[in-house]
Amino acid sequence: MTRSSDPTRDRSNRRAGRVRMLLAGLVALGMAITGLALAAPAAAEEETPAFDSTLEIAVTDCGTYGGQGVLHYVVHDMYPSYRDFITVTDAADTIVHEATYLDDTEFEADVPLSPGEYTIIYTVERETGGANIDEQTFTIGACPDLDVSVTTTCSTGVDGSATFEFTGLVEGEEYRYEVVGDGTGTSLSGSFIAGGPSEAVVVGELPPGNFYVYVQWQPEEPTLAAPPPPMFDWRGFAVEPCQPAITVEVTECVATGGTGSALVTLSNLVAGVEYDVRVTDAGDPDGAPYGGAHTVTADEHGTAQLSFSKLPPGADFTVWVAGLWSTTPWEEPPFIGGGNFTPLEEFDLVAQADFTLKPCPVAASTSGLAATGTDGVGALVLGALVLLGLGGAALFVARRRRTGARDVS
Repeated sequence: MTRSSDPTRDRSNRRAGRVRMLLAGLVALGMAITGLALAAPAAAEEETPAFDSTLEIAVTDCGTYGGQGVLHYVVHDMYPSYRDFITVTDAADTIVHEATYLDDTEFEADVPLSPGEYTIIYTVERETGGANIDEQTFTIGACPDLDVSVTTTCSTGVDGSATFEFTGLVEGEEYRYEVVGDGTGTSLSGSFIAGGPSEAVVVGELPPGNFYVYVQWQPEEPTLAAPPPPMFDWRGFAVEPCQPAITVEVTECVATGGTGSALVTLSNLVAGVEYDVRVTDAGDPDGAPYGGAHTVTADEHGTAQLSFSKLPPGADFTVWVAGLWSTTPWEEPPFIGGGNFTPLEEFDLVAQADFTLKPCPVAASTSGLAATGTDGVGALVLGALVLLGLGGAALFVARRRRTGARDVS
């Protein structure tokens, strides 16, 4: 019998093959189970619903007066069972704001920030760790800290001016100003682009009276931010009426016993104001006025003239001018700040000028001596000397004749 025909060996080989097939199946099954176990977390992770949360931000450059802006953010959270984190960092990566939210379907906040560059990060805490949902960078722009000062010139009608010095500006930004005269009917406005931290603006043709100037920042409309609140400043100021000026032209006395006169010219007179004009002895405002008291008003040039005659020569005088300007009561505009303004109600317009008249010339004398003066005295002396010389010569000749006669005799 051959080996291959041995029945016992064949049965043994068949059993061994079945065992090997069973072992191979068990190994394959184990590998499949291992693969499923390894793949289970990934499948579980894939089944986790995607996060639909969104982060919206809006930036206002000037949310508070004095230099700060505001970051406004809103998170729309579709899965409130997770924990949400908001972090804001500055350019140096320093945390300037943190917030945690849980079980909120939506939340928002306002964060005051100084001008600069920032980053906001929105993170959601998931079962398998944190997830960075959104990250945005933004800028808080520079904020004006407006202030205004005013200097003015006087006015006689519509020739006053005011210079406004606006400070605390942001270069390149637009600003609008308005000038309103309380009780004067004046209303002027304009705008400018700041070339630096300060800007000077001159407004003319202002009458006397009380005014205010208002200046406001005019920022460009941002794309994500709400328009900032009004950033403004204002100041009350007054344009004073000009004080009168006096010029005196005198006419002197020309003969003994005569008088002099004075032509008084007034300028810088305020339209509509009556001025009292008097001439008295020098430095005596309560003295009797020469020629009486006079009242004048300005002509179209803001001037007036008065002539005072029959003034005593050889004396000193003073011209006194007085007027009173008044306006309607001041009504303060409905703005915050701008205090420390004392409005005009009445304003005294006064001026004075001194002048002198020389004495009259002395009358001429009728006597020869008096008429000749020093020149006449010299002529008399010279004539006397001539006569004295002629007399001496005649006497000398007479003596020679007598002597000659004697000689002859």
